[in-house]
Amino acid sequence: MKTKFVLVAAAIAGFCAGNAFAQDAERKLLHDDYVLSGVDGRLIEGKDGKWLFEFESAISDGAAELKAGQSIELLESATLEKMTEDAKTRTEARYRLWGKVTKFEGRNYIFPVYFLGLRKFDTPAPRPEQNAGTEKTTSINAPNDILSIPNEITAQLRTSEVLPTQEPPASLQLKQDRIFANRVGRIVKKNGIYQFETDGLGQGIERFEIELLPDQALEEAIAQMQGELNTVRFSVAGILTRYKGRQYMLLQKATRAYSYGNFGR
Repeated sequence: MKTKFVLVAAAIAGFCAGNAFAQDAERKLLHDDYVLSGVDGRLIEGKDGKWLFEFESAISDGAAELKAGQSIELLESATLEKMTEDAKTRTEARYRLWGKVTKFEGRNYIFPVYFLGLRKFDTPAPRPEQNAGTEKTTSINAPNDILSIPNEITAQLRTSEVLPTQEPPASLQLKQDRIFANRVGRIVKKNGIYQFETDGLGQGIERFEIELLPDQALEEAIAQMQGELNTVRFSVAGILTRYKGRQYMLLQKATRAYSYGNFGR
């Protein structure tokens, strides 16, 4: 009896430990829709043509933290294409990035929205000295300054120069991202890639396919399709973008649509 109790206790402990490990792994991920507002880092080329953004300082969403030196994969977008074109002209590709973090199947990604090129000064830029007899001004972190900025941030600002934004070559024909909404279709997986196929439901609308970028909205839509024998259709909304001549969509919402048996399966 004692042996059985020990085995049961060990099994429970193992289950709890495994569950705690899974929760701990989950906590290490930044939450979906977390916004990056002007974070500095480097653009790094990874495997299979993928690009990563390596952070120069730690970031946190309040529950999870990413340390300096860690990186996240950048999703295909018009902004990423502009960044990679800019990186070809400079030996050290440092950027200030704005974007949105997504989460899909236990991994974080970044959908980049805007960036500025950075270049480090050889020596810290000197602070302007106040000349005698001139009007007194309040400098950053002066004793009477209400909005005090952390010293490490001001030091970083003094050693980084924002480069002028350069327009990409006309041959790239990059377009701005745009909203795609209220279109009905189905989500399918082809050759390991999830795609959204439009479906007019009898309205004679031309069909086309768009590759879906990984995020939580896609993961939730996939979960709704599990175990269903019939085709599941969704009314979707998302952000359309282009990368190297191909069109992609970052799914924002996928609401299940019902035909009530009026159209074919």
